[in-house]
Amino acid sequence: MIRKLVQEGKLEEAIDELVKLHESMGANGNTLALLRSRLTQLEDKRLKNIAKPEELNIEMNRITDSFLYFYENMEERVNSVLDLKYDVKDFDKQVRLKMMRHFEMKEVLGSGTSAVIYRAKELSSGKTVAVRALKDIKPLSDVLSKIVYQIKHRNIIEVLSSYESDIPFCLVLEYINGITLDNLLQVGYFPRRDTISIIRQLCDALYYLQNLGIDLKNLRPSKIIIDHELKPVVSVFEIFKDMRGFSRLDKIKDDLIYSSPEELSVEPENIDYDKVNQFLMGLLLIEMITGEPLFRGNSVAEVMAHRQQFFTKPVYRRSQLKALNLPKKLLTILERLLEEDPTKRYSSLVELEKELYRLPIHGERSTEVVHESYMRCCAKNRDFIASFYGRLFREHPERDYVKRFGQTTVSKRTRKKLRVMLLQLIDVDNPDALANFANIKQYGGHAGLEKLDFSNFLYTLKAEMEENDFYWKRDPSIGKAWDEVIKRALEKL
Repeated sequence: MIRKLVQEGKLEEAIDELVKLHESMGANGNTLALLRSRLTQLEDKRLKNIAKPEELNIEMNRITDSFLYFYENMEERVNSVLDLKYDVKDFDKQVRLKMMRHFEMKEVLGSGTSAVIYRAKELSSGKTVAVRALKDIKPLSDVLSKIVYQIKHRNIIEVLSSYESDIPFCLVLEYINGITLDNLLQVGYFPRRDTISIIRQLCDALYYLQNLGIDLKNLRPSKIIIDHELKPVVSVFEIFKDMRGFSRLDKIKDDLIYSSPEELSVEPENIDYDKVNQFLMGLLLIEMITGEPLFRGNSVAEVMAHRQQFFTKPVYRRSQLKALNLPKKLLTILERLLEEDPTKRYSSLVELEKELYRLPIHGERSTEVVHESYMRCCAKNRDFIASFYGRLFREHPERDYVKRFGQTTVSKRTRKKLRVMLLQLIDVDNPDALANFANIKQYGGHAGLEKLDFSNFLYTLKAEMEENDFYWKRDPSIGKAWDEVIKRALEKL
């Protein structure tokens, strides 16, 4: 603003703006003094041991949120007056103008405090990519800039190129046509074999990044993308989610659900994030297998109560883990991951990964063949769920599925979720699989399906596999395996 006023010859107005900025900085002293006072009181409680560690952590989160809110407002004011950042209204236009020679810029995929992510099509190749446009006028940190271009891992988003010669700085990233894990968990549980496979891959990706000197912090289901092959993908950058209606208390609750004990009681510089992520893998194992987080509750107080009981009452802890009804070897791994003392967990994520590979996760031969057939179709046809529902609607008009499910077409977001729902349908090695499917976390019209509906779903799915599975005609045992699984599924009902 000031630079613009000077360029327009309005020097007196520029001086007035700078004076206002200087005065507003002074007026903010009271707010900073209050924040410092709250910090002093918190430290006093800690030294006198008159509050529980988790209560202290919640208060620290609140003070931190208050400071960040104050700081961001002040930063925005300073940047606006001193022209240190882009005008929000012009930012999108500048990004599109800069990239137009190389990319057809599509819609915004997400926006955070530091960057905006766009879907784009590379003009030279027609390839879909993600463009990360930085709002700040500084490029990547030295550490990241030396490392990100080296990353080549199936489960980590790849940085393809950069445009950092002039502002706005932009990075071109691999585009993942997927959905975040937290969205998939709204559907319900994951079959055990798929859960263990996903956790193995996450361990490998996190360990790979650690070897490059990158510790992924605050990893959450909302920051893990599950792609069209049902494989997990993480990013060294922030993954943006829709934060509308997400309050500060929601953030505190989210932290309590997924944080390790040491994250709530130890200074960040003293935390071993390998151990932290091991604890998170334990939490994800439980949530994916059951469809519910270990530390659950409708409020911060309820989540805190669950945490405290889990770590202070051995009987409660044992009952919670026993209720999971897991094989002994998997339960032993889980107990070690969820140790309160990080030194009692595994030596590293790679040791955990090896332990997971030793687990006997294969079921009956027929269900393994069916599962492999299903996964091949997911990999081959990113949109086979749409054709599945189209066939279901066409071939069973008497069940009026169109009216029951509320629409003739299924949205892309819904189709991605329904892939996991259909995994539950063929998970007949799990004694509770069909009961879980019948009680699926609600998708319009899917809950409470009758036996005839299950039969229709299964035979429609088999027809889609026959059409999409490349190996179907080569191997007659695939069709026989589907018939056997369908028979077993319907008998269990």
